[in-house]
Amino acid sequence: MSNEKLDILIEGMNELRLVAHALMDRQDELDAKMEALTMEVHQLKNDVAELKQDVAELKEGQDRHERILETLALRALEWNNFRRDFIRKSS
Repeated sequence: MSNEKLDILIEGMNELRLVAHALMDRQDELDAKMEALTMEVHQLKNDVAELKQDVAELKEGQDRHERILETLALRALEWNNFRRDFIRKSS
C-alpha cells in the first residue's frame, strides 16, 4: 500500500475519531440535560402533591365554614321567629 493511501486512511480515521468524540460529548450534554429534567420533574411532582394537600385542607376548611354559616343562619331564623313571637305576645 502506498504512503498516499495510508495517509488517506489515517486522515479518515482521524475524522472518524473527531466525529466519535463529538458524538460522545453531545451524548454527555444530553445525559446532563436529561438528569436536570428528571430532577425538575421530581420537584414538580412534589410541588403538585403539596398543592393537592393544600387544596384538600382548604376544602375541609371551606366545608367547616359552610356548616358554621348554616348553623348561624338557622339560629338567626330562630331568633327572628322568637323575637316576632315575643313582640306579638307583648302587644
